[in-house]
Amino acid sequence: MKKFLILAGGWFMTVVGAILTPLPMPLPFPFPIGITMLLVGCGILTTHSKSFRRGIQYIRHHNGWLSRGLEFIARHTTDIIHKLTHRFTHNRTGWFSQKVKTIGTHVPAIVTKMIHRTSPHAHGRKARMRSRDAGDAV
Repeated sequence: MKKFLILAGGWFMTVVGAILTPLPMPLPFPFPIGITMLLVGCGILTTHSKSFRRGIQYIRHHNGWLSRGLEFIARHTTDIIHKLTHRFTHNRTGWFSQKVKTIGTHVPAIVTKMIHRTSPHAHGRKARMRSRDAGDAV
């Protein structure tokens, strides 16, 4: 039941993030909320779903431009979240600012782990291993 709820939450965040990404926001948000939700949803799904993780690896392996774009967006978004968290919690104490600081440090870590976990190098290693087993030279 717990895994089902985690996967449902990951898919929910991914779908809502994909819907909100191209839409213009009526309020001036200090960070791209659609991309952030999409990346966090993908981070949750790559942690808890092996088939989703393998699919992202496959896509990143076959589309270099998409892989580089994903790394750039993830790096840019995590920097924005770090700056926003620091700006909000710099001179504040209390339970709310501690919660914001905790969330502001965990979200970039989730996204960074997703980028590292879905690195397309695994497909290259698997292809080299297959070619060695077949007797071909790479």
